[in-house]
Amino acid sequence: MSSVNLFPHLDSWDPAPLRVQLAKGGFHRAALQELGLPEHWLRSPMRRAALLGRAPAGSTIHTLIRLFTLGDSVEPAEAMIALGEAASGLLEIGFLKASDGKVRSLYQISPVGDTWVACDFNHRQGEDADEFVMGVGPSSLLLASLTPLVKGRVLELACGIGWLAGALARKGCEVTGTDLNPRALEFARFSARLAGAEAIDFRHGDGFSPVAGETFDLIVSNPPYVQSPGGGMIFKEAPAGDSVCARLLRALPQHLSPGGIAVVLINWTHANDDDWTEAPLSWVPAEGMRRWLFQSDCSSPADYAWKWISGDLHFQDEQAAEQEIQRWLRHYQEIGARRVSGGFMVLQKCEPGEEWTRTESRAAESIGSNAGNDVLRVLASENWLQAGHDVLHSRYEVPAGIVAEARMSLGDAGWVRDTIRLTSPARLSYDGQIDENILRLLAVVHAGGTPADMVAEIRTRPQFAAVPDLPERIAELVRELVSHGMLVPVTGSAEFIPPGQ
Repeated sequence: MSSVNLFPHLDSWDPAPLRVQLAKGGFHRAALQELGLPEHWLRSPMRRAALLGRAPAGSTIHTLIRLFTLGDSVEPAEAMIALGEAASGLLEIGFLKASDGKVRSLYQISPVGDTWVACDFNHRQGEDADEFVMGVGPSSLLLASLTPLVKGRVLELACGIGWLAGALARKGCEVTGTDLNPRALEFARFSARLAGAEAIDFRHGDGFSPVAGETFDLIVSNPPYVQSPGGGMIFKEAPAGDSVCARLLRALPQHLSPGGIAVVLINWTHANDDDWTEAPLSWVPAEGMRRWLFQSDCSSPADYAWKWISGDLHFQDEQAAEQEIQRWLRHYQEIGARRVSGGFMVLQKCEPGEEWTRTESRAAESIGSNAGNDVLRVLASENWLQAGHDVLHSRYEVPAGIVAEARMSLGDAGWVRDTIRLTSPARLSYDGQIDENILRLLAVVHAGGTPADMVAEIRTRPQFAAVPDLPERIAELVRELVSHGMLVPVTGSAEFIPPGQ
């Protein structure tokens, strides 16, 4: 796989004792949250006092935080109390090191979800380490929330420490994970073994080269998307030249199986606020592809550059930071970039003539953890609509979790409803203002009726009795709601098979 071998004897290492000790010692999400330490605190640099002050001094959790979050050296007796028989196994594979009468961990372990992952300590960023391996951050969690669960072969491209690959493998998927950084793959193998997801096929290489000629039913990727002049941190930014996001998306369609789905996080530059869709859509050919592009944020070059430079331990010195930001700004000026956007693209391979393209804006922080279900509903709904079914007389279900919120204002006549906002279960496929007609249509369908029943109901009102195109208007509302996954055709009234099933 690669020449790097961080953990000798990993294949013979038994992870069970470590899992037992971490759980028993309270080094897991639920116990840490009870202490007031949400899991994202352990992934972020913060003051020692803020971390250790929540755990009783000398307790097992206190020792585990010192070892695996802060990288402290501890007394051998403390390590043995906290780790028990797991200590010898970690020493044997080179995860722990004993020296000068102390024991320390060479790498970080963080609780994420119902398992743990390993990565480099944050301070290693400041040690001129080109192959620094980061842990699970906000972008990793966003990709996980967007990932639909499908049957078949799965590829996580630029998998890093393999947390998402492991989560998918534990759900029964056949997973391949690739990364350019061989150190990242070593951490991925360790984390997969610790999580009990050892069937993952990890491969080393750039882009799609490790899977040349292969196709997959699902491809997910959180690549090094930072739009910079190029730098040494391969975990977050591309070398100078063509964007990693552009290269990956151009090559992606040939690696999707028929009906296969891809979700890729991307950043890109553009000239103004109105042309944000042009670059990403140019990277993926329209023919034979369904393209769903989301813009999550848009920044000025200066704000974007500072966001990344300010968090880089290489540039904590003010003069160094100033020189670096000027380097970035010169780069943006040279390529004519006045805006930098972030977001993601959902793709599906389809037959010629079945293509569609949709572009939307959605704040990443508003998207729910089950957004992958929204993705599946929309893709399946579009399939159903393109088949030309009778939308007025079909029956539908309303997905659980849809929310309608009314905004009220107080006037001279009392409270008046200004707007109604409707959102899909994960706030991905729909988040917008509606009127009472859509609310009523959803209620009729939820009660077991059809849109045709609503047409008949409206016809009973004198002011609408003679409207000639009322069925067409209601049918158009239905098509829009189905296309956003807000109405789901009931199996039996028409074929409705989610993609990947």
